[in-house]
Order: sequence, then C-alpha cells, then structure tokens
Amino acid sequence: MLRFVCLFLIVTSSFTWSAQTDDRLKEAKDYLTVKPSESLHILQEIAATSELNDKQQIEWYILNMRASLPLGKLDNLIQSVNSVFKYRSHPYFAENITSITSALGIWLRRNRYLIDAELSFKCSYQSASNDRLRVILNNSLALLAREVGDLERAKSLFEYSAKMAKADKNLNMMGMISFNQGLIAFDAGQVAKAETYFRKALEYYQAINKGAGKVRVGTYLLFAFVVQKELTNYQRLYLPTYQQSQAFPNEATKALLAWVNAGYMHQTGKLINSQMRDELLKHFTKISDYHEQLLVIEHLAKPLGIALTVSERKPQHDRFQAEWFELVEKCHFT
Repeated sequence: MLRFVCLFLIVTSSFTWSAQTDDRLKEAKDYLTVKPSESLHILQEIAATSELNDKQQIEWYILNMRASLPLGKLDNLIQSVNSVFKYRSHPYFAENITSITSALGIWLRRNRYLIDAELSFKCSYQSASNDRLRVILNNSLALLAREVGDLERAKSLFEYSAKMAKADKNLNMMGMISFNQGLIAFDAGQVAKAETYFRKALEYYQAINKGAGKVRVGTYLLFAFVVQKELTNYQRLYLPTYQQSQAFPNEATKALLAWVNAGYMHQTGKLINSQMRDELLKHFTKISDYHEQLLVIEHLAKPLGIALTVSERKPQHDRFQAEWFELVEKCHFT
C-alpha cells in the first residue's frame, strides 16, 4: 500500500510539474508580441530549472526562434533550428514544420544563402495549412525577391500579401507588409511614399501593441522625417520611439536610431564632435542589413561628412551545410 501511495505521489507530482512547465511556455508565447525579450528571459528560466518532455522541448525551440528574430539574435535562432531537427520524428515537429522552415528561411536569407532560403520558404509554403501562414510566407518570398534585386516580383508579392492580410483582418501582417512596401519605396528614393507606408504600418502595430514593430517602424519613420527635414514631426515621435527601443534591445535597430538622431542634430545646428563620430562608426558596424547600410551612407553619413563604404554583398558561393538540410530540400521529414 505504501509503495502504491509513493508511486501515486510521484506520478501526481510529475503531472503537476509538467503542467507548470506548459503554463510557463504559454507565458513566454504570450510575451512574443509585446515584449520578446521577456519571452527569452522566461525560456532561459525554463531551460535552467525544468526537465522538458519531447513536445515541450520542441515548443521551447520554436518559441526561442520566434523571440530571437525581432531582437536580432540570429545565432540563437539557428541554434534552435539545428537542435529541433533532432526531434523530427515527433508528431509535434510535423505539426509545426511551417514555423520551423520559415524561421530557417529567414536565417538563410539574412546570411545570403539565397538559393537555400527559397527552398526553405517553398517547403514552408507547401506545408502551410491556412491562408494566415501563406500570407506570412508570401511576405518572406517578397523580401527574398528584394534581396536578389527583383523589385517587380517583390512589389507584386507584397501587393498580393496585403490583399490577403486585409481580407483576414490580420493587423500584424498588414503592419509588416506596409513596412516592407515602405522599404522598397525608400530604396527607390521615394521618401514621401515610404513615409505614407511607414505611417500605416505604425498605426497597425499600435492597434495590436506590437512593441518590436513600433520601434522598427518608428525608427524608419523618423529616418524619413530627417531626410525630408520634417523636424516638428521628428520631435513628436523621437522620445516614445527611443523609450520603446530601450525595452526591445535589438542592437541593429538601436544603432540605426543613433544615426538617425545624429542626422536630426546636424539639421538643428548641433555640433557632431569627434567622440560622437567615433560612436557612430561603432554603431555602423552593428547595422548588418546591406540596404540599410546604403541608406545610412547616402542620407546620413554624407551630410555629416563621414566617409563610409560597404562592399557589394553577393550570395554565398557555397550552399548551406547541415546533415538534416536534405530533408528541407525534399520537404519530406519522415
């Protein structure tokens, strides 16, 4: 009888402990939109204090990917992708293959494995179970088209994605797509048009209180204000954007904001001294996006008299190497 009671207590305790872990994982998921840095903090606590079953471990890796992306922690993202493939025979892995290969595709695009990125996104699209996922992937494919210089295809995909997102009333994707449309306009020197897109994106993100989105879009809207010398608009938006950026520690976005504010200071007659110039040079090294680097050089560094150059970025000559990537290429995981 005593042995039965002890066994019952062990099973009950294990059940309770597992339920508590599920609750913590849900908490991490809930923070993804409003504060992804808190999601990462919770996930780190879970990893340090809990023993996860296979399903929970897969969920942990997926949440870690999703939280790492808006914070620019791409090393975290690819480490989780690599680790989660150890569970590829688990049913929960199969249920979430679209999320996994989509995150992989973003990492591959950011690291210039452009052929492999397209393969990954195509697999994600093939596995997508609903239009909500498909609109996310259309957006990713449009960004990939922008990366390879196919702007007409990028514009077409963004327009199609915008219609899908609007039909689904998906404010998050409407914000993301408007922002990306603004980027293409900015690249083309159509700054007023870009401002219009950025304003729309900011409205969408404010409606859903997506903090990381508000910081990113707000920074680019401030950039557009500086280029157009709309100083009053800049003054209204800078403080809330700066304050929010402190809660969303994406080093690349904070670096861009520092450059944008230096441009504003220059326009208002404030001296950019040698110490500030050195700081700006350090910030520039944290801006990894090639298009963003070009915009900073053209619209901010040149007016400040700071000479900067970047080498033209080319696709990786080598293909991405991982023992499991063949499964992604075939889009077959069993």
